[in-house]
Amino acid sequence: MANAGKKKIDSRSMAKRLFSSLLLWGIVAGVFLSKQVVAMVALIAVLAVLGAIEYIRITRSTPGHNRRIGGILISVVYLGWLAIDLLTLNSENLRTQRLTGFTPEMIGLLATLFMAFLFSLWKEIKGMDSINAVATSILGYIYAPVLFGGFMMRLAFLPPVTDVSSPELSGAWLLLFVAVVTKFTDMGAYLTGTLFGSTKMVKHISPAKTWEGTLGSFVVAQAGAFGVCFLAGERLEWMGDWWSIALLGVIISVAAIIGDLAESILKRSVETKDSGAMLPGIGGVLDLIDSICFSAPAAYLYLLFTAVL
Repeated sequence: MANAGKKKIDSRSMAKRLFSSLLLWGIVAGVFLSKQVVAMVALIAVLAVLGAIEYIRITRSTPGHNRRIGGILISVVYLGWLAIDLLTLNSENLRTQRLTGFTPEMIGLLATLFMAFLFSLWKEIKGMDSINAVATSILGYIYAPVLFGGFMMRLAFLPPVTDVSSPELSGAWLLLFVAVVTKFTDMGAYLTGTLFGSTKMVKHISPAKTWEGTLGSFVVAQAGAFGVCFLAGERLEWMGDWWSIALLGVIISVAAIIGDLAESILKRSVETKDSGAMLPGIGGVLDLIDSICFSAPAAYLYLLFTAVL
């Protein structure tokens, strides 16, 4: 009877997760089919800001709440600056400068650092509270706004072309590739782990993670990678031969797993189960983008140095 109850709970959870996943993929598909690069950038920015807001919410009991709010304002300015910067590219030289330089990120980081320490001047020093407040403010700026928002925006403009009027040339297929491989990694780990998992991976961080699920995630992710490349055809040929696609799939999968575990560390540190309740079966926006926060930078840097430069 106990086993039957457990299966019922798992089925309900899986149904909620499936509903949220289909809804989200519907939104992604709508933006993709709109053929508007501005819509892609806007969706990325909205998710990044919502993720940053959730970060502030789940860390509200730790020192530095006001500083993290200040960090969000800096993040919004950073995302707006980067979006305008990328959307107004009009030459190959300018494109290379913008894609290989990280001036907006660095200025935002310095502004967050200065702001956080400035707030500390009016606070009584209590052990490590002030340093922890500064550190969590910097993490709040980097986590969703830069790792997800910044790198996903950059991926949208990564192909070596200057015409951004077409979604095929603006990187829509590349964004789809990264999102599919990342989420197939998550889905593969969840399904394989649920069906066959028995060997715990890091039970002190995420008790549900198993090595069997991890191995299954790599297989499912490869299917997603080559599936998107097949549908994209010549639009993703610039990424390299089949072995390069396979290697990128592995890199994205590893980064996605680390990203998922990184959020688990964050949630355990602040003693919360989900970052929010916006998405039934998934949780909040951070629960949705946690793995992409690590896979997007990994994919961007790999492609930048192997297929673009």
